[in-house]
Amino acid sequence: HGLRPLTPYLRETYANAGMSGIVEPMERYGLPLASMEVKFIHGCLYMRPLAVGEKPGSTPKAPPPAFVMKVLSRLHPELRRRAKTAERAFAERRWRQEVDEWFDRDRATQLAENLALQATNPGALDDAELAAHLTTALEHFGKGAYRNLATHGGDLIPTGDLLAHCERWGINANDAAGLLTGSSPATVETALMLRPVARAIQQSGASAASLTSVDDVRALSPDARAAVDAWLDLHAWRTVTSDDVDRPTLAEVPALQLAALLGATEDLHVAEPDDAAIRARVPEEHRALFDELVVEARYGHRQRDDIRGLCWNWPCGLVRRGLLEAGRRLQARGGLHDVEHVVELFPDELDRVLRGADGPSADELAQRAAERDLVEAAPPPRTLGEPEGEPPLDAFPKAMARATAALMVSLTADATPPPPTEVEPSVVSGVGIGTAPYRGRACVVRDLMLAFDQLEHGDVLIAPFTGPSTNSLLPVIGALVVEEGGAVCHAAIVAREFGIAAVIGAHGATTRI
Repeated sequence: HGLRPLTPYLRETYANAGMSGIVEPMERYGLPLASMEVKFIHGCLYMRPLAVGEKPGSTPKAPPPAFVMKVLSRLHPELRRRAKTAERAFAERRWRQEVDEWFDRDRATQLAENLALQATNPGALDDAELAAHLTTALEHFGKGAYRNLATHGGDLIPTGDLLAHCERWGINANDAAGLLTGSSPATVETALMLRPVARAIQQSGASAASLTSVDDVRALSPDARAAVDAWLDLHAWRTVTSDDVDRPTLAEVPALQLAALLGATEDLHVAEPDDAAIRARVPEEHRALFDELVVEARYGHRQRDDIRGLCWNWPCGLVRRGLLEAGRRLQARGGLHDVEHVVELFPDELDRVLRGADGPSADELAQRAAERDLVEAAPPPRTLGEPEGEPPLDAFPKAMARATAALMVSLTADATPPPPTEVEPSVVSGVGIGTAPYRGRACVVRDLMLAFDQLEHGDVLIAPFTGPSTNSLLPVIGALVVEEGGAVCHAAIVAREFGIAAVIGAHGATTRI
């Protein structure tokens, strides 16, 4: 789950997308997992994968002994079907089909749908029309969130397959993940789109102090104006620091827009990954397989940030845009103490209120907001219940074991590694990304929303985590330290793509720096 309880407005849609979307890659790649059990505890989303044959609400049990699992996986009808599916998935390189479908077909459809919804001005609608618009926007977000999760196997499986094989060859996840550098075009999209802005600033001789607004930058040249407008058209209404609707979009933070423009550069040169150095560590008889795994992982990896931004962060931001309009109207009528409290309404409650029916009081909604703040500040535990044993991979048919290992290793490499057992109070330890040292002012932000006002160009951002929604911050920072994440988390990906130094999974960084 995230570090903050989900808003009531998105809660059910979020859960439905998780339960239904995640099932798709489980089936498509022949995993012995059937579904996902979802629970909300004080608004925090917890998920537990269910194996074939497990039912929601059942008491977790240890995996059966290996010999029992070996028999089951070859006799149980559904597990037999899954095993054959896994064989076909690797034989057909099924992830390529998903990636090709996204870039050749579905991406254009998603982009057009986002722009069509964005073209509607919520402020021009009456209350009934606004209620209908919000229903449409929420459905659009749900469809995109499902799409993001349903095709996640297209990047998780080939990436995890590379990492799992490298692990067997004695190559750690961080070194293996470095082979993916340069394969995530969406991560550097903002930097590439704003190159004409960097050129215009340089040619004009304008100082940063003289450019005090986005319009000042747009006025530098026709090329700069076109680049700024194109960038904002695609990114303005994306959420920036959250995957939920209770944090601002880029459109709401002109200071961040300006900082990104002033940080634009024409020189984005990232060193190509050194395949040869890693390849030399692979046993000679496996090097042909290694070469193939690298190609396939890079092929799948290029969709990860792209789908997340277009299918999740942008639709989420468009929902927020409509909610803010509703919040302004409700506050003017005395129905809210704060415009932002509109996200504390459940969808059916907001629909009724906008159509003139009764709903929760302003005091009740303020209390809901306060309770979510309290849970976030606690903070909530990462997991609930006792850890469950890993499945006996050696007992599975070969292809099923390979797919399961790929998923498990991929998720583990994305997750925060455990803290070191013994460390001095003055030391912050984590996974290092890159080789070049960097020295700069530390800008510590527990809430990334506060980074807008605190970050200066070249700062070292010290934060709990980053996600694709924070890509607009990247041209501003000089280096990155995050508490959450592992070798293939978003922060690690962007550090490699931008060639900046980073430390990932640095426990306690925001309180000890």
